[in-house]
Amino acid sequence: MTDRPVASRRRFLAGVAATSMAAVAGCNETSIGGDDGPTRFSPSEIDPILEQSRPEADRPVPIEPDDDVIGRGIERVDDLLADVPDPVPVETVPNGVVRESIDRRRESATDDRSDALEPPESSYRALRVAVPRARESARGAAVTLSAVDADPDLDDLAAECDEAQSTVDDRLEGLEYRGDDTDDGRLRGALVAADREDDLASARRTVDRWRVTEHTNVVDLGESAGDVEFVEATVHAWDHLADRYDADVDGVDLEPVFSDALAVSIDAADGVDLPDQGEQDWLDELVDGELEMGFPQTLIWDAVRPVYDARDRMIDAREDGRLGTGLAAAIRFEQEYRTFRTVRDRFEDGDLETPESIDEVRAEREAAIAAAESAMAEFTTPSLASARLAETLQTFEWTDDRIQRDADRDPDRQVSVSDEYSEYACLRARFDALSDAAAAVRERLLE
Repeated sequence: MTDRPVASRRRFLAGVAATSMAAVAGCNETSIGGDDGPTRFSPSEIDPILEQSRPEADRPVPIEPDDDVIGRGIERVDDLLADVPDPVPVETVPNGVVRESIDRRRESATDDRSDALEPPESSYRALRVAVPRARESARGAAVTLSAVDADPDLDDLAAECDEAQSTVDDRLEGLEYRGDDTDDGRLRGALVAADREDDLASARRTVDRWRVTEHTNVVDLGESAGDVEFVEATVHAWDHLADRYDADVDGVDLEPVFSDALAVSIDAADGVDLPDQGEQDWLDELVDGELEMGFPQTLIWDAVRPVYDARDRMIDAREDGRLGTGLAAAIRFEQEYRTFRTVRDRFEDGDLETPESIDEVRAEREAAIAAAESAMAEFTTPSLASARLAETLQTFEWTDDRIQRDADRDPDRQVSVSDEYSEYACLRARFDALSDAAAAVRERLLE
């Protein structure tokens, strides 16, 4: 899943603003938007930004599950929800907070159940995402409801959690990197490894936070039971998918290939000259001259922060022995570093400045759409690159959602879209960069 960087960026820039304000004697207020602040528009004015439809890409499918495996997961959801009324009557659960929690989880389980049966994407993703989520929510609703009238057996739940933790640890420690020793086979194997590692690592983090005592309230108890159910569903999904994959490939050991490719990728990243983020004014070192507060800082932050993130993720993945995760981060690093250079060059050339009109924002978004469509035409087979394309398109959707929320605001409230303009500029560069980024990692994988 792609991270949303907006909150961390705002915290960072707010810190820059606070530092600058403290350094200027006699100043008792400041604006991230500069002296006059960013240009602001009425919500009705920003509707045209979203006029052109955004492309959507299906996530790559390296493994096809059996037809009946999702059905078995749905049966588990139905069993868990069988005794959960819709809605929960007040006389059954007088406490409104508890009742609302049960209703919300039942609704979430029902929605994810529907997605699993008629998924907008593939059955591969439904098995990995929709079914575990549905089981998690259904278990949470059922356990919370049952705990209202009867004391749960905490020892049994703790034992189930311990077993789930042990099982997911076994799966992570027993990971093998096998596949067909062909070009497409290596690319497919790397994608399978990345998806499997990410899902199992997410399950491990879920069970790590599990805490239940005799003082745990019924809502938190339901959440904890749901966490265990999610882990069990994720392990079940990958046990099935791994069996399907193993039956479909020659089983050549690809670990040396993946390990070497990741090592070369990390060496390449280490050769990139980036300032230490712990240094004061490190953003200024990335451009020719001092960065002004406001849009310039936002733009360069948006462009460069993912470069650091991807580099760190590569290193962490190698230390954890997760080669697929590391190779996925390698493609992201190559993409994000090229993105940063493109955005920086456009900024230094005066091509990217605080937007003064809606037309500028709309033009940048439409240029990003054109770049996305070109990338979609190139990446059509399952690979880490096609997965990265889908993740970048997901970020595009999130940015559009923010524009839409602004458009739906109170008509008397003025809004700024300079943050979204920055994100569209970065997205455009990301789509343009993906081909060369994928080629760099592909060359290492196919040597």
